[in-house]
Amino acid sequence: MDIFAGALSEKPVVKNYIEKHYGPIPRLRGVRFMRYEEPETCRNMGAQSDMWAEMCGKDIIYIHTRCGGCWDETDPDSNYIACGGKAWEDELKDKFIESVNDFYDSTYRDHYFIAVIDDDYNTICQELEDGTLI
Repeated sequence: MDIFAGALSEKPVVKNYIEKHYGPIPRLRGVRFMRYEEPETCRNMGAQSDMWAEMCGKDIIYIHTRCGGCWDETDPDSNYIACGGKAWEDELKDKFIESVNDFYDSTYRDHYFIAVIDDDYNTICQELEDGTLI
């Protein structure tokens, strides 16, 4: 569990921004602002690590959910389908970039979206930079 991402997603300014631009998120577990993230060189988790590294330093929103595809992303009983992860991505196709199952527990999923840069986003970024949000 990413405790920082979970705590960040509960901050009112972040929660309002995420709900405003990405709607109700199925089984939300956390959020990160990839502009402030760096590649993790100590862990090799295949596609998950590769995708994380590709998104680092960019105006991209990382949203972690309990909507993984398990072993088969087309299985209607998987969290990805049954819990609304795929439908949510499809609804936001203009902002959606890519997603990948969690390496350690494929019932979780990392979703990446284009950041909507507005006053709320700029406020969050400023607070992340000066340390007042955390």
